[in-house]
Amino acid sequence: MRSYELIFVVRPELTDGEVGTIRSDVRNQIAGLNGTVEKEDPWGRRQLAFEIKDCTEGIYTMFDVNLPPESSGKLNDQLKIDERIIRYLMTVKENKKPN
Repeated sequence: MRSYELIFVVRPELTDGEVGTIRSDVRNQIAGLNGTVEKEDPWGRRQLAFEIKDCTEGIYTMFDVNLPPESSGKLNDQLKIDERIIRYLMTVKENKKPN
């Protein structure tokens, strides 16, 4: 398993219930790929630095995820086709080793 940080931004016109459904869908996608969500941090509504898909603001969420390395591409593909998500970024978290 590898640790990742996943941040995704959803459309601002969605209700709190719809945003909760999207978060649940992403958690289920991760679980379906034999991964786990270690931490969920909803950042809320924020102004975007530039317009994305006709939106000037979005609703941000950050997940700390453990996922098999071969499944990260599959999760990227699933997030890419979800029209409710306007932008996402998944990065590998480096394990800090003591000196």
